[in-house]
Amino acid sequence: MSKRQHEDRRSRKPWLREAAESGNVAAKYHYAWECENPDERRQWLRQAAEEGYIPAMCDYGLECADRDERKRLLREAAHEGHVPAMYRYALECDDQIIRKRWLKQAAENGHLEAMHEFGRECDDPKDTERWLREAAEEGHVQAMYELGLDSNDPEEKKRWLSEAAHYGLESARQALAQFK
Repeated sequence: MSKRQHEDRRSRKPWLREAAESGNVAAKYHYAWECENPDERRQWLRQAAEEGYIPAMCDYGLECADRDERKRLLREAAHEGHVPAMYRYALECDDQIIRKRWLKQAAENGHLEAMHEFGRECDDPKDTERWLREAAEEGHVQAMYELGLDSNDPEEKKRWLSEAAHYGLESARQALAQFK
């Protein structure tokens, strides 16, 4: 963090706290992320979540030790259209049908990790390739690697493995060395 960013952050913290204490739910959420103390951060996130602030429902949900509470908060935020919550809720689901539905919805809304995960869980190889390709083209390194491994086209195999290796994925470097 640059000196200027640090100063900007310090100057907004008192304003955010004042706004949070006066009841501004968005300020409660943003102030939470200014708190260095994890307990204080969770307190502000909890307040914002209880007041229905969707990003706070997701973030506080992720911090909940109680799995049922975490799932409830993530599910509510997902139903409200919060894309990161869709993905995280999917990961919490034991029911594979519900899991896939939420992964697909998050993937369709551009969530990179969801694209990759949904692609890996597709039953149809064409759907798998489609979602892995979309994730890879958006920069998901593991999807690049998997596309490279699965490709029957030597040029495409080399392209994706090289791309993943460029981003530092050691297993891609090793696969590329064997490919040459």
